[in-house]
Amino acid sequence: MKKYLYGFQLFFLDAFHYRFNAVVQLFFGNVSTVVTVLFWVLIYRSNGAGDINGFSLTDMVAYYIVSSIVRGGVFSNSGFHYAGLIKEGKLSSELLKPYSINASLYFRNLAGYITGTFPQFVLVVLLLPVLARAGVSVLHVRNLLLLLAFMSLSTISSHMVWSILGLMAFWLEEVHAVMWSFAVLFNMISGMFLPLDFFPQAFLSVIRWLPFSCWTYLPTKACLGLTTPGESALLLGVNAAWIAVLWGLQRIVWGAGVRRYASVGG
Repeated sequence: MKKYLYGFQLFFLDAFHYRFNAVVQLFFGNVSTVVTVLFWVLIYRSNGAGDINGFSLTDMVAYYIVSSIVRGGVFSNSGFHYAGLIKEGKLSSELLKPYSINASLYFRNLAGYITGTFPQFVLVVLLLPVLARAGVSVLHVRNLLLLLAFMSLSTISSHMVWSILGLMAFWLEEVHAVMWSFAVLFNMISGMFLPLDFFPQAFLSVIRWLPFSCWTYLPTKACLGLTTPGESALLLGVNAAWIAVLWGLQRIVWGAGVRRYASVGG
């Protein structure tokens, strides 16, 4: 474990190596979030209603601000990294190294996530007084603990799901197109584009029990205090069980893929 934490430290420090990039990210990292918030402000004003699907304008703004931090914990890079190693023939050299590729990749993504979401944290801090006056509290201890719990599970489950998709490169000639297609689907059913409450109840009753809802929707709702303690505990348990299932599936796919792997190139 010590070597993975050391690697995490190196990846973390490497993110600040190019200081100009960090400054640019600080100023422009929230552009998409601000545009989305302004878009919803226009929708609510044109609609003339106090709420839409149970979300007031304040709730919607808070949802997208918090989700801008949460969604960075979806480690889609894991799949593309595995696909690159396999297709470029670089997996052989990685297999010879004295560490787990899977664990090293997870901590690498975790370091990138922590450094990459700094602009979103700045935005939340700046808007905390506004949200507090509107009656939205994101600093309640219970809500923050639930947020961290859901996000911890989401980083692991998303890493595993995307790793499984990336490992499809053992069998597919062009796996990137498949992964981009899944990216659009996952972004939709995880609540990244739109809160899942806007979908039909039958759809929501199914998707909330799948690991994808933990990638954006559930952590954001928990942070905003929109879930009950009992419901949160149950969903945390379900997502922990999903991680066990995904870990087993990933091991099966990895073992089958390595047995048929033929290094070409690097």
